[in-house]
Amino acid sequence: MAERSNSSWVRNMASFSANPKSFILNATAEGFLDDLLKDLNSESLSEQTKVTMLNLFIEYPTLLCPDKTSGEVSTEILMNILQQMSPSLKSITLRCHLLLAIETILITTDNFNWSCKSAQDFASLLMHIISDVNDMKQGAGNRPLRVMACECLRELENCYPGLLSQRLEQLYTLQQQERSGAHQSYLVLYSIALKNAIQLLAQKDGPSHGAFKQMLMSNDSFLWNATKDMKELRPASGEQLFLLPTNNETKELKSILALLLEDSYLLTSVSQNALFWQIIQVVAMVRTISPVLFKSQLIRLFGTKDVSCFHSILQMKAVFTDSLFTAEDENFLLQRLVGMTLHPLLTTPVKLFYLDCLLHFPENRPLNSNPGENLPVLLTVQMTSCLFPNIFNDCRTMLCRQNLLSMVYLENEGFHAERGIGYLFQHLMSLYSMVGKNTSREITATFFRAAYLFVRYFHFCEKHMENLTQNLLDLYKNNSSLAPYFINLINEIQILLEFQAWPSFLCRAIQRQIVALPVDQLTLKNLPWHLKVLSRVAQENMVPQTCAVMFLRRVVAHPDLCTRGDWGLGNALLSVCKHILQHEHLDKVFMPLADLLQYLMHHFADIDIQERSRLYYILLTNVSSDKLGKILNMSPTGDQSKTRSLSSIMTESENFSTLLTIHNTERMVLQLCPVLDHTKILPTYPEASTEQNKESEYSLEEHYQYLADHRTSLLALKYHVAFKGDVGEKYQKLFCIVLQFDLIDGLYEPIDNINVSCLYMGRKPPVVMVNLVPKEPYPSYLGINATFSTQDGLTYHTRLDPVPVTFPELFVPFPLPASCPLDKRCLFDKLWHGLKTDDLKDNEESIFCYKMSESSLHDVVQSNFSRFVVSYHGHEYKIGIVLPPRFHILLCTQVQDDTAQFHIRTDNWKLLPYMNAHLLDVSAKT
Repeated sequence: MAERSNSSWVRNMASFSANPKSFILNATAEGFLDDLLKDLNSESLSEQTKVTMLNLFIEYPTLLCPDKTSGEVSTEILMNILQQMSPSLKSITLRCHLLLAIETILITTDNFNWSCKSAQDFASLLMHIISDVNDMKQGAGNRPLRVMACECLRELENCYPGLLSQRLEQLYTLQQQERSGAHQSYLVLYSIALKNAIQLLAQKDGPSHGAFKQMLMSNDSFLWNATKDMKELRPASGEQLFLLPTNNETKELKSILALLLEDSYLLTSVSQNALFWQIIQVVAMVRTISPVLFKSQLIRLFGTKDVSCFHSILQMKAVFTDSLFTAEDENFLLQRLVGMTLHPLLTTPVKLFYLDCLLHFPENRPLNSNPGENLPVLLTVQMTSCLFPNIFNDCRTMLCRQNLLSMVYLENEGFHAERGIGYLFQHLMSLYSMVGKNTSREITATFFRAAYLFVRYFHFCEKHMENLTQNLLDLYKNNSSLAPYFINLINEIQILLEFQAWPSFLCRAIQRQIVALPVDQLTLKNLPWHLKVLSRVAQENMVPQTCAVMFLRRVVAHPDLCTRGDWGLGNALLSVCKHILQHEHLDKVFMPLADLLQYLMHHFADIDIQERSRLYYILLTNVSSDKLGKILNMSPTGDQSKTRSLSSIMTESENFSTLLTIHNTERMVLQLCPVLDHTKILPTYPEASTEQNKESEYSLEEHYQYLADHRTSLLALKYHVAFKGDVGEKYQKLFCIVLQFDLIDGLYEPIDNINVSCLYMGRKPPVVMVNLVPKEPYPSYLGINATFSTQDGLTYHTRLDPVPVTFPELFVPFPLPASCPLDKRCLFDKLWHGLKTDDLKDNEESIFCYKMSESSLHDVVQSNFSRFVVSYHGHEYKIGIVLPPRFHILLCTQVQDDTAQFHIRTDNWKLLPYMNAHLLDVSAKT
């Protein structure tokens, strides 16, 4: 295959990134991978294009290299490319990306092991690169490559702990000698290798005397045994692995750790955190090294406002507790955390992190071992008084502060705690007043979350709970559209406080408020919300349902409701009835509920609602209450095929979520196949009349205006909707297919969804028309999704292969209005003269030549341009093509000296490369 250009690769990579799996299925992984590897060695591509190509290997390694063999071959080729590159500054970015791509492929395809030559060569190459300390050989321009090599070795050591455990002396020497900005990478790399080496030593049964010294002085090859079983690096703690060497054995290790800590201030905060964590794990494993080693660092870290460094303090405290931190230190840290949550220079996410640290603070002597949120013993009411939430905080901060203070006031007793609870309730009422005046979804959600927190912690405060209940009732009275928030609040509180009566009390209060409403005040806007709430209340066995049934009877007796036959409203009514049918005290509402169902089945205008009402009536009058609940909650059996009406989806039974969920298919089920146009009869035209041209009043401006007015109806592509290969039995009859189109590069206007009623295996596939409205007439891909229903009533989603829109598919014959005095020949001549090259316009001329005979030219025109020929005279073809939204390509072609000459004029010079490529393609096939 010929090498692609930069622009061609950019388009291909954009299509790949938009939908990698579909692109690979369309182009085949092997073919696309071969093109990538081949063109990475091309000198015609820019470095930026090659970097983008390598990013595909980094982001989608297993998609491009699905097996070990392809991974090994790919790394060999990339290694050859890397070794052939000159060590110039221009190629430094490309070389760094090559290192990343090679490492990613080796790890993800499980090729990094002793048996893979590329893995051995790559590991040796990384060590060779980092050996150039202080840029002595390659110069400072090569420093980014050394840093990248350190990061690659660090990743390998994390993936295969112990890989570098036999090269500690070399790594220590390198990090000691390095004095440039790359020192940080060398230091962190050595710390990880050291920690993993000690961890491997601790896993052995009784390491021999002198094992520490031997480990620190080792300078052998890579420990390839570490790659046999890919281990996950878990944080070491005193309860997991430990060593008890003598003080003499750890003397040199202590010295090394002290030197590493001394250099820590030279590192960035993130790297400091990484270094500290490795050393913390080492000290936790080697019990004869005291945590006091960190004391000199604590003085510096206590005053930091950096998140990473402060997190290091908390890590130390979690591991070493009172071995390193006194009670005064603990109290200081808590005060520091409280202060950081209020720091004016910190962002909101950072402040929220410090708030969360207060609830997960590692205490020296914790009172419980609960891994969740716990309040530190030393955190007092006075210490947290400055954290009180207010309405000027953002919503997340308000809720987090309320949660913390609620725990503080719950754990403490006395005047300050009682007053604090009162302040929190006042804050809740402030949010309540904002909800009444502001319809913002964020404020509304924040209020209900705050109410949930208040009920969670202070449900025993009767006075506040009564006030909260009354305010909630007033809120619902003023705005019934908040029903989903009320239902969610009741559900969550009921889960949290399983044996508390407040959720049922709130349900009964809202029920009373709704059923007391006059029927005349009910509207199509608020009635569905009321029915939704009543349906939820009907699930509470402690709440009587007599008043609810009587209310529903008054509602359905309203003259307009049943005659209107609103299907959604009817389902809402039956949803309430369904839950009342399952109520524990159904016998108390038996007669009024039977009357209600009878009224619905005789008077409701919608036939579906009538049938369901009849079903519920039959169940009520013929089935015992125990069996009734089982029938109404019955789920469909696995392979049972049944036809479901839309109402069965809306019953809110156990199969509600299953039926309403859109499931993903295991593989592609559908495809769009283009409908081939076989009408290629070449027309013949008499010579154009010059008088007609002179008398014509149809100007080019009118022609362009006509194109603009009809741009939405000029171009339509026909496709068959067909099955893709052999599909499972459940997919062989599909219904209600909806095709949805994704525009990958924005070249076209959004495409409306296309509905297909059904598709049966073995029957003729239906044809759909895709109306394209180009913004720019360039080739592209259309991403396609489809949703459909199967015989069992389930809905599925599947992706289809992207459909290419080729350049010739954008061609449209000359459109002319019925009133136009010109024919297509005259319009062509007008355009030909009007499209002369002009520096002030996008007009351009070109010529394309290809060796062929007159008969071959005739075949080319008849096969590819028959719909666009406007004149054929004297062996010369005049071909006029419109490319929506408003552009043209005109061709005058004939054969001279056995060479076909295509004279081209266009009003958009950017189309010429595409036209030349198309002419080359069709000419080469003759």
